[in-house]
Amino acid sequence: MAQLSCGVQCTRSLLLVLNVGFILVGFSVMGVGIYLKVGNNFRAISEISAVSQALDGEAMQWVSIGMIVLGVFTALLAIFGCLGAMSKNRCFLYVYAICLTLIILVEFAAVIATLIYRNDLYKSFDSGFMEVFQHAYSKNQTEVQKAIESLEENFKCCGVNGPSDYSKFGFKMPRSCYRNKDDFPIPYSDGCALAVAVWIWNELPIIASVLGVILFIEIFGVISALVLGVAVSHSSSPIYYAKF
Repeated sequence: MAQLSCGVQCTRSLLLVLNVGFILVGFSVMGVGIYLKVGNNFRAISEISAVSQALDGEAMQWVSIGMIVLGVFTALLAIFGCLGAMSKNRCFLYVYAICLTLIILVEFAAVIATLIYRNDLYKSFDSGFMEVFQHAYSKNQTEVQKAIESLEENFKCCGVNGPSDYSKFGFKMPRSCYRNKDDFPIPYSDGCALAVAVWIWNELPIIASVLGVILFIEIFGVISALVLGVAVSHSSSPIYYAKF
């Protein structure tokens, strides 16, 4: 077998390092998913976990299962890439490139679907938030109330769609809804559903940058695997000399 060129060897090394990182990420995601599935203790993940308890934990159970599947798939795919890079196995390299290409296409489809159905997503978020809000205060779920009030303080908002949500359902408006805590407190006029949506919109450049970096790494992985696979194919081909 002919020796691979210096450039291809560097590509092979970078592909190996890249997939070692993917393996670590995969096992990390899988570990978090198993913790959520088995431990039933969501507080260590995020403060908003209290909101998930108002939905009987079903949503978090599906999230945990999804994270386990995603972690296993990511780790297995990265192992394919590592084995292909180390053993110079064209089959592993091509399977890795095909699977990674499918992931990129799914990511593009998800981004396009999010942009097309963003209004429907907001309505779904708004109605879900309202359901959590009603459960929290009608059934006196203190942990969920604390999460909602923390959200109100951080985002300078009140209720789901505005301060009227409290009076509409006969709930007492918390201090987190007020701009100041003086003798004449004035409640925030914006609802938290809109405040969170605006915040996400303002953070889109950062989110897009992160997604762009991830996409660049994935495309690099596809190109590296294909280049290495073609180089291995050429290096293993017999060389015929013309007779004169």
